[in-house]
Amino acid sequence: MAKSKAAAAPAKTGEVLLVHWHDKEAAAITKELKAAGVRKVRVGVPEKMSELRALAPRAIVVSLRRLPSHGREVVDAVWSTKWGREIPVVFFDGEPQKVEQLKVKFPAARFVAFEEVAPTISSPLPSGESG
Repeated sequence: MAKSKAAAAPAKTGEVLLVHWHDKEAAAITKELKAAGVRKVRVGVPEKMSELRALAPRAIVVSLRRLPSHGREVVDAVWSTKWGREIPVVFFDGEPQKVEQLKVKFPAARFVAFEEVAPTISSPLPSGESG
């Protein structure tokens, strides 16, 4: 019996992956998300895509407060894979002009103010395949 080369994506863990590029701020954001009811938050992006795939987050939350181009690159890399397009993405905050550019590039993503992140990821989210 031949094995399929493309394995199915692992079941989502329930964790939310927070992409933010400043450790102290990421810790504060994580604390606020947990206080708002988000139970599992992992900060940082694994070095290898295979590690991210194994992590199987239920959503990726990207801060646009610092280094928005890095967050864009993370989402671009994840959504360029078949398994990654199944992961919903929520961007928060950021400069209006840069947010508008990201909305064009990632029309299936959600764009919210930080205060809206917890309620947004608590509801059903579109994935990269939706767009």
